[in-house]
Amino acid sequence: MIVFDLIGFPRADMESLKGLALNRMAFTWGRSSKAQQIRIAENMVDYWRYCTDFVISRAQDPQDDFTSDLARVHLDDPDELTVHEIINVIHALSFAGHETTANVSASLLHRLLGHRERWEQLRADPSLIPKAVEEGLRYNPSLHTWRRITTRPVTIGGVEVPAGSKLLLLIGSANHDPATFPDPEVFDLHRAGAQQHLTFGRGIHACFGAPLARMEMRIMLEELTARLPGMRLDIEQPLGYHENACFRGPVRLWLDNVGRGRDTEVHEGPLPCV
Repeated sequence: MIVFDLIGFPRADMESLKGLALNRMAFTWGRSSKAQQIRIAENMVDYWRYCTDFVISRAQDPQDDFTSDLARVHLDDPDELTVHEIINVIHALSFAGHETTANVSASLLHRLLGHRERWEQLRADPSLIPKAVEEGLRYNPSLHTWRRITTRPVTIGGVEVPAGSKLLLLIGSANHDPATFPDPEVFDLHRAGAQQHLTFGRGIHACFGAPLARMEMRIMLEELTARLPGMRLDIEQPLGYHENACFRGPVRLWLDNVGRGRDTEVHEGPLPCV
């Protein structure tokens, strides 16, 4: 809702948009059947058409939202930012702005509540919450691999890689590199330098939504530790992950709220693979 509100999508359309986005990860990174691929592709086309119509409507009648801000740039100088470029930005942002944050947040809660002493430390000392966020981003990134193409010949780890080579970067592995993170398999709320992770990329490829994601995760922990201090994992739940080669996060995570039973579903992945 935060990202869709930022973009300007009407709240009445949010559920239908989530439905159109269903299984998009499986289309690119999973092992969908041909029938599933056709259904997902049709949804992706409908989603693109929705974004196209929405951007055009904002260009004709700008409002108080991010899409309208981009439209105003276009209206001032059409060559500076084209309508097609705005559609691309909105289409990409509407996916990337919520899937990844939801997945890493669910993984972080699972890591904290799975070891009760960590949760109690946050309750006792809320100043540890920003460190918990960074350690969660490092330990369980929501994007654990990504692809790149070399623009020039380069040597990586003593291996000559020619220009134009297709690479699969193992972000999850880099975040557990003992040369940068001592005892990398330990989830450490006091870890120094945890923010050196590559979860948000680096350089010109750094995620421009990183500040928003960090703020969302920080506020989430501040509110949950204060309002639901007795929250616990439902230990009987089967924990499944999205079946794909890139994105990682629990399909759903059930919590018990102060012993009242399975009545709090914290996160249901927007793109379960079926």
